[in-house]
Amino acid sequence: MENPRPLTPNERTTLDTLLAADFPGAVELRAQAATARVTGRCGCGCPSIDLEADRTLPVAELPDDPVAVEADAPDGGLIVFAGEGRLSCLEYWSAGDEPPAAFPPPEEIRLSAPPL
Repeated sequence: MENPRPLTPNERTTLDTLLAADFPGAVELRAQAATARVTGRCGCGCPSIDLEADRTLPVAELPDDPVAVEADAPDGGLIVFAGEGRLSCLEYWSAGDEPPAAFPPPEEIRLSAPPL
């Protein structure tokens, strides 16, 4: 990807839905998410994206670094990665034969138990 771009409404909604969970580091990641931009995409055709946020914002202390939060989604799951406490990826993995074309609507996202 040549230039970072803003998140699409679908990407923003998915990221915000996942970060609405209560888990260690959520406050810092929500602040980072407000400035997040897309810097790359997965090559398989799924909607997974690489993220970059304002590096002057506080770093999240995550017990399961780089996994910040996970959720179940139709035929797979969603993961927010935050390497070294900074948002780095929003992934939609699939157990099906075909990768999903877009992130699921918020009502189809089921947050997993937060890491302790």
